[in-house]
Amino acid sequence: EEVGPTVVPLIVDYLVVAGGGGGGAGYTASTVGTGGGGGAGGLITTTTFGGTGSTLTLAAVTPYTVSVGAGGGGGAPGGQSYNGGNSQFENIISTGGGRGGMYNRTPAGGAGGSGGGTGYSGSTQPGGAASPSGQGNPGGIYTESNPYAGSGGGGAGSGGGAGPSNIYGGSGKTNSITLSSGAGPFYAAGGAGGMPGTTSASSGGSGIGGNGGNANSLNGTSGSTNTGSGGGGAGHPYASGSNSGTAGNGASGVVILRFLTSFAAPTPTLSTNITINQVANVAGYRIMTYTCTNATQNGTVTLTF
Repeated sequence: EEVGPTVVPLIVDYLVVAGGGGGGAGYTASTVGTGGGGGAGGLITTTTFGGTGSTLTLAAVTPYTVSVGAGGGGGAPGGQSYNGGNSQFENIISTGGGRGGMYNRTPAGGAGGSGGGTGYSGSTQPGGAASPSGQGNPGGIYTESNPYAGSGGGGAGSGGGAGPSNIYGGSGKTNSITLSSGAGPFYAAGGAGGMPGTTSASSGGSGIGGNGGNANSLNGTSGSTNTGSGGGGAGHPYASGSNSGTAGNGASGVVILRFLTSFAAPTPTLSTNITINQVANVAGYRIMTYTCTNATQNGTVTLTF
């Protein structure tokens, strides 16, 4: 009896990270007030790389969409900040990071893949929620024991710091999908809260979240490019008649696919604001990385295997 050829299924591992939230703004006048750190974009990966997602089995000559979320904008003095954009591959959707809270008007951090930290408020305020659950952690809360300082945004590895001295951004998570061995780089860390009248800046999570502003450098810094990390909250000089700084932007996200080298790289069509990088062979696997060409705009591309 003649037996046909064995068909090897196209099984894909993935890392899908959404855009990070922008850091929160501080006050525009003599009142001292600082912003919370932006939350990291949601992180979803397969069990192969320490996550909870199942691998996907894809069909040939079938179009699949990749979307990569932009980073959310940080707030100018007295202005609103924004959540990061969602990222998606097939039915896997990671949620953009929550915006950092701003001084008094909207002090609570925004909900997102990881929640944003809370800005200065006259009362206790919760950090932004991690919603939906399982993609990250909440932002830090604000309490009266944390006077004038914003709290840290949540990261994929831990929640944001609440203060008063520990207003750091939540840690990210390492992922080795692009490597043949080793822990891999960090993704999806939270931005730090802003500091009032101090020369000691608060630190973003895992070295990739944005740092908070302080008296010497009022502006928060942005999350590291293509990591889905949150932006740092704005600082304030703690001086009468002075404005706060501008908060840092969240970082755009990333989608990474891994499959056997026996399958060719997918053909891209309908590409908008997407940069594609291919590594042909990492221990027998082809690695495809999709990032935003412009970090402030969402990117999309259709793939056919």
